[in-house]
Amino acid sequence: MKKVVLITGASSGIGNETARLMIQKGFIVYGAARRIDRMQDLKTFGVRLLQMDVTDDDSMVKGIQKIINTESRIDVLVNNAVMFLWRSGRCADRRSQVPV
Repeated sequence: MKKVVLITGASSGIGNETARLMIQKGFIVYGAARRIDRMQDLKTFGVRLLQMDVTDDDSMVKGIQKIINTESRIDVLVNNAVMFLWRSGRCADRRSQVPV
């Protein structure tokens, strides 16, 4: 049985390359990003595309539910999405605002 992988931040960089590698290794891969248009290259490799914004809980729940409804599970999460929050005129990472 093939493992099901969800990769956030798959529109570029490490996320995009990880999606390509994992699909080549035989995984079922879901690539997620805010802008699905930036992942069209992955579609040609067989990566399944999801519009997902990691700053929006509803968006994340819908994306995950779509995978669960289709595959019945998620075996691997590559949590690669970058999130910046603007606070007091400077960028702050989420850990400074939300206990981790």
